[in-house]
Amino acid sequence: MTVPMDKWGKDHWSIFAYIETLCVDGDGTVDPRRMRRDGKMYPTRLKGMVELRNHNDWDCADDIEAANLVENTGTGINRLYKLTEKGFKIAALLRKHKANGGYFSNFEPGLEA
Repeated sequence: MTVPMDKWGKDHWSIFAYIETLCVDGDGTVDPRRMRRDGKMYPTRLKGMVELRNHNDWDCADDIEAANLVENTGTGINRLYKLTEKGFKIAALLRKHKANGGYFSNFEPGLEA
């Protein structure tokens, strides 16, 4: 199940920010040790702090790719991401939101433009 962007909360946006940092400061390679794997014990938090069980950081990354913010140019096991044009635009809005005191949990890209 793909989670649409309008339902994303803290976990999706923080993973997107992590991937964006990897693309800007490195080659876009994800460190698997930094990814939440257990979506049962640590479910994904959606907008409104709704919990989505059995959904982890890798699932969030898949949702981010499905929303066309990033492209995985690696493999399923060895992911290598690059930002899309849409991803660059959303990343800029997210950085502005955070710089103005916002949180990942209350970011809504449609309201930032």
